[in-house]
Amino acid sequence: MFLHQNKPIDYDCGYNLDLMIKALPRIEDIQERINYAKRIVGLIKQSHPSWVNDQGQSEMAWDFYFENAAYNPEDYGIQHPFKHGVEDDAR
Repeated sequence: MFLHQNKPIDYDCGYNLDLMIKALPRIEDIQERINYAKRIVGLIKQSHPSWVNDQGQSEMAWDFYFENAAYNPEDYGIQHPFKHGVEDDAR
């Protein structure tokens, strides 16, 4: 009935981040999936404010998400803004 949980991958974000990352592939609508990924990165930014620059952008937060997802986010239409030249508007 409940998902088995190990220690969270990030103690500052906790289990909710783990569950959000696991849930993303089940979202069918591509735009909704992209918005959800931005919420994930926004949570990482809030938990690690030292990773965020003065413009509110954080390459480290996106790197963290891409490294810790058990899937390749690009397979689900998620682009790393710093590798694709897109604005980081995750909040």
